[in-house]
Amino acid sequence: MVYFKINNKDFSPLVSGLKVGYETLVSDNSGRNAAGDTVIDVINRKRKVYITFRHTTREEMTSLLSAIRDYVVEVVFLNPETNGLEAITAYTGTPEPEYYSLADKTIYKPMSLNFIEL
Repeated sequence: MVYFKINNKDFSPLVSGLKVGYETLVSDNSGRNAAGDTVIDVINRKRKVYITFRHTTREEMTSLLSAIRDYVVEVVFLNPETNGLEAITAYTGTPEPEYYSLADKTIYKPMSLNFIEL
């Protein structure tokens, strides 16, 4: 099942965890008024997709890092709010691949990365 893509390339097999955050953005005018009531001026809602990738091979990590090289990417993910696939334009957090070497084979440790909707 496809549930996570970057720029139309399916990375679902590399995903071990997917979490979606829903952020509500409010204006600077939000807060308490003179009567002490809370006033909120919602200006937008954005999603943040948190991905945990499983252990990966050298080739898989190279493919993943290549897909996010442009910093701003299209991400397709399974949105729990709608139970359907949705596409967003997002920028990425900082990738921090860490590896261990097993004899002559390099394996990358699980890595977390987030994608923040523009």
